[in-house]
Amino acid sequence: MTAGDVHDYLRSFGEGWIDPKRTVDTFKAGDPRTEVSRVAVAWKASWDALREARERGADLFVSHESICVKAENGSPAPEVTFALPTERAKFAWLDESGLVVYRCHDVWDRYPEIGIRASWQRGLRLGGHVMVDAYPFFVTEIQPTTLGDLARRILGRVQPLGQNGVLVSGDLGQTVSRVATGTGAIVNPFQMAELGADVGVVVDDYYTHVRMGVHARELGFPTITVNHGVAEEWGMEKLAAYLARAFPELEVFHIPQRCPYTVVT
Repeated sequence: MTAGDVHDYLRSFGEGWIDPKRTVDTFKAGDPRTEVSRVAVAWKASWDALREARERGADLFVSHESICVKAENGSPAPEVTFALPTERAKFAWLDESGLVVYRCHDVWDRYPEIGIRASWQRGLRLGGHVMVDAYPFFVTEIQPTTLGDLARRILGRVQPLGQNGVLVSGDLGQTVSRVATGTGAIVNPFQMAELGADVGVVVDDYYTHVRMGVHARELGFPTITVNHGVAEEWGMEKLAAYLARAFPELEVFHIPQRCPYTVVT
C-alpha cells in the first residue's frame, strides 16, 4: 500500500465533482510512492499536528486545508512553491522526516452524508428538513425561533469543539425559520438569501463585516459566525473513520484541532 493508492481511491469518486487540472486534492509534500501503514487525518497541516502525526508513527498525513499561508487553492503544485521564508523550516522538516502530506479538500467538501458540508449541517442538529440542497449550501427549515435562541443552540453544539462564543449580526429578537449552512469559507450571505434562507451560519474566514456584513444588515439578513475549523471538524472525524473502513490494513487516526481562539466578553 502506497500513499498513491490512497490518492487514487479518493479521486475515484470525485469524477464529475472536481476538475483534475484545477484541484488542490493532490500531494503537497513527500513522495506518493511511499509505503504506508499508518495515516493521520486532521483539518490543517499545522506544524504541531504534523509533528504529532510523525511521533505517532504516521507515514501519510491527510489534510483538508493547506500547509502554508499563501498556497493557491486552484494549484496542484507542491506547497513548498508557495512557502514564506518563515515556513521553509517546516518543509525542510517534512523532507527529513519523510512524512507525506496529501490534501483532500474538494472531493470531501462534496461527499454526501458524511463529507464536510453534510457533516456540518447534520452536526448542528437543527431539526426540521432540508428545503434546498444547492452546493455549496443547504437551507434547513426549522420551527420558528428567535435569532438569539438559534445562536445559543448553535453555540451549545460547538462548545465541545472549543468555541466559547459566536458572533451574531442582526436583531436578536428577529424570528427566523430557514437556516443556511455551507461549506467552509464559502460564506456568501446574499446567495443564501436568494435560496430562501432568512438566516445564515457563516465562518470567520473570508466573511467580511465591512462589506458582506454591512450589506447583509441592510437587507435584514442576520448571520451567525463560527470558526472555520470548528465548522469542518466533524467532517474530518468522518473522513478518518471512512479511510479506516476503506483500508482495514492501515491504522488511521484523527488529530482534533479545536477552535484556535477564545472570545473574551
